[in-house]
Amino acid sequence: MISANFSGAFERRMHLAATCFLCLIPAFLLFARGAADGAVVLIALLFLVRSAVHRDWSWVREADIAVLLVIWLIMNLLVSPFAEFTGKSFGRSASWLRFVVFYAAVTRWVLADQKAIRAVCMAFLATIMIAAADALYQFFAGYSLLGGQHMNGRLTGPLDRPNIGIYLAKTGFATMTLAFALYVADMKQKAFRVGIVVLAFALMIVFLSGERTASVLSLLAIGCGLVGLFLVGGKSRLAAMGVAVLVLGGVGTLLTVSDRIFARAMAIGNVVGDYSGSIYGELSALGWRLFTEHPVTGTGMGNFGLVCPDYRAEGVIRECHPHPHNFYIEWLSDTGLVGTLPWLVFVAIIVWAGVRHIRNGSRQSLVAGLYLGTLVLSFFPMAATQSAFSNWPAILAWNSIAVAVAALRLSQGRTRSSVNSSS
Repeated sequence: MISANFSGAFERRMHLAATCFLCLIPAFLLFARGAADGAVVLIALLFLVRSAVHRDWSWVREADIAVLLVIWLIMNLLVSPFAEFTGKSFGRSASWLRFVVFYAAVTRWVLADQKAIRAVCMAFLATIMIAAADALYQFFAGYSLLGGQHMNGRLTGPLDRPNIGIYLAKTGFATMTLAFALYVADMKQKAFRVGIVVLAFALMIVFLSGERTASVLSLLAIGCGLVGLFLVGGKSRLAAMGVAVLVLGGVGTLLTVSDRIFARAMAIGNVVGDYSGSIYGELSALGWRLFTEHPVTGTGMGNFGLVCPDYRAEGVIRECHPHPHNFYIEWLSDTGLVGTLPWLVFVAIIVWAGVRHIRNGSRQSLVAGLYLGTLVLSFFPMAATQSAFSNWPAILAWNSIAVAVAALRLSQGRTRSSVNSSS
């Protein structure tokens, strides 16, 4: 009995610690990126300790996690040994394991508990609200109150770079998905009601930010959510149409009254109209060329920016960047077919889970719509994106993906009311 009590107390303390670290990740991403990475590592380590103590490694056999583990092995056994710069590649490939275990920890342990879900929802919503409010202040005053950065064409909020739009979009949609799934599971509306207000405010800042990719992807994510709301049926269909009119009207008004936002929108058309002549087109073309020259294993993880200068010297590209600014082109150029194909399998697994769930009707369709909207923000193939592997973008993406998957699992009834039930 003493041993069982001790084991239960130890489990609860580990779970509480992991929940606290998860609650802090959005704030760390704003102010202390190293701390955000540390929180990811600590959550992963706590989960491994928990798995060892309980001798429960069943999670490694679940399809989505098993595929990620296979990818990690491929990265280290097949990609990095043959990379152009092996040291750089091994540094990325070996440390990528933290994202796999973090994803497993959040979806199978931390957010498999409804008390933890409520705490994470409120912590995330509070952080989103603060970040969005600071960005709104920057929009009017010209500088961030929390970070001190000045606006130069695009909003930054507390961040030191103009990434506040994609930060709010990915974190906001994932949190709203979790809050609504919690509402469906136990009919407690507090987090859901707060989430509606916070997400609406955050999306307004996304469109004010001037971030083209974040704005377009947010519209696609909203579209997914509205499809889910429409499939709920009844009065929800009128609500979906009303929200669609409101969003389109708001975006149209913003384009009309703001020359800055209108100019950013027109720039999208210019890039699309002459994509091959744009820097994004050149980077994608170089990434594709690197893949065709190394089709099996790619050039190595993080090697794009290191090999780029040779091609610039040949006149292939005007300027070099650390990555090709497209999620899938980066996978192809860095890991070749051996890394990209299993990654596509992982994407297909979690996207298909949402597609299947959206057919369940009633409120489950809205959960699935919000879930798919969250995935669109990270997986839409034609977007100009940040790197799939570098720390800040990767933490933001994995946090968003893991929270969304945990929300879907909650909606499927694969959670418990308290961590005590595991003891």
